[in-house]
Amino acid sequence: MSDEMVLNNIKEVFDMCASRVLIYALFGLLGSFGAAQVSIVSSIPPYASLAQQIAGEEAEVHTILPSGTSPHSFAPSPGDILVLLEADLIILNGGVDAWLEDMIEASEARAVVLEILAELEGVLEDPGGPGETTMEEHDDHEHDDHEEEGDHEEDDHEEEGDHEEGDHEEEGDHEEDDHRHAHAGVDPHIWLDPILMLSAVDLIEAHLVEVDPSQEEVYRANAATLREELRALDDELRTLLEPVAGAPFVPFHDAWRYFAARYGLDLIVEIEPWPGREPSPAYLAEVLDLIAASGARVIFAEFQLNPRPAEVVAESAGVEMEILDPLGGGGERTSYQELLRYNARVLAGALGR
Repeated sequence: MSDEMVLNNIKEVFDMCASRVLIYALFGLLGSFGAAQVSIVSSIPPYASLAQQIAGEEAEVHTILPSGTSPHSFAPSPGDILVLLEADLIILNGGVDAWLEDMIEASEARAVVLEILAELEGVLEDPGGPGETTMEEHDDHEHDDHEEEGDHEEDDHEEEGDHEEGDHEEEGDHEEDDHRHAHAGVDPHIWLDPILMLSAVDLIEAHLVEVDPSQEEVYRANAATLREELRALDDELRTLLEPVAGAPFVPFHDAWRYFAARYGLDLIVEIEPWPGREPSPAYLAEVLDLIAASGARVIFAEFQLNPRPAEVVAESAGVEMEILDPLGGGGERTSYQELLRYNARVLAGALGR
């Protein structure tokens, strides 16, 4: 989502009130009638779950991203901005939720902000990717396709002038907002690795103590329990996935590299290397070749993204399709632990056939 769209949403909020002061006064008045709970806002459900488990009954946790929605195509509403103004602590991943970064900056939220990826970036190891099908090379393929269309098209674009250039700039901004996997190229999908989330628990615990030192003992005890549960979860997933270690794994988009590296899955290729953008025919042809060469018998769509590209690949390759959930937040996958268990069960069943 572009900065201009975010700013327009914020303006819409402020237009609902006589002044910004009135908004803060309103929240202060409303807060005086309720319990003195800490207000935590999370960009995506996994961190909301971890934060709630650490805070217990001492905090109210709100998730900006609705269940079943992809962070790569999400557009926040004016109501989401109002929630930020009330928050004491805002937790975002970084990279996939640039829309929340823009909201924080534009709304002048008073909360303490924790960006997990920025805090962990220095200790992250490259989880590796699917061989020769990185997003950068996908871009190269698209560039080659454009070059094959010839210099004639390039001349036409030059003649169209600044208007066409503006369109390209807008598209570039959209891609940056959609996939601001910035941070020097670090893969931002760190929440799908429970061992990496041990460090996230440490960070959430420390920031909760900062904003609410009166409940430090509660937060420290709950965080210690959660760390034990995440270590046990890692053991559980490792045992469940051990029989399919080394199996060819074809996920929908690039969310699964840390998970695959942690549990020994052979990530062959991603069907949609840029979430929300359908892959080109040339890229899909390459995907089909890699599936055939790897012997993969199943590919995976995701609840939050249009499954049609995966359906087309499955039909063309003659393989089955299952559905993974990288985000959770709904149904039986409201907790972080159940989210990872669900995905591990789906993978173990599908890859073990």
